[in-house]
Amino acid sequence: MSADVVPIGRVETPFETTSEAPPQGEETAYCGNVRVDEQFRDGIGEFAHGDSVVVVWWADRADRDVLRVRDGERGVFSTRSPARPNPICFTECEVVAVDTDDGTLAVRGVDMADGSPVLDLKPPLD
Repeated sequence: MSADVVPIGRVETPFETTSEAPPQGEETAYCGNVRVDEQFRDGIGEFAHGDSVVVVWWADRADRDVLRVRDGERGVFSTRSPARPNPICFTECEVVAVDTDDGTLAVRGVDMADGSPVLDLKPPLD
């Protein structure tokens, strides 16, 4: 079995490495941009300032061989660690601004390294 995933864009954040990024974005005020590729930009028009958006992203620099974290205390699947066999991550952010012309969502609450691929954007569960 295989799963084909096509990134819809990339994030721009102040964190050059994964070790610089905070452990949970919702607990921070760090801002960044989600840059949506041109062919997907028509899909962001309904987001507006103040909305919440779940950024589904790929931790492309994460260690994919990790099964135990926190000094072996926890199995990786019971945590939100980006180090895991399939480093798919979810970060709920606040939308600060939307520019549909250049495909940018300015967001607050980022926890991903600069340049991380974005797989999807979703509204949060109520």
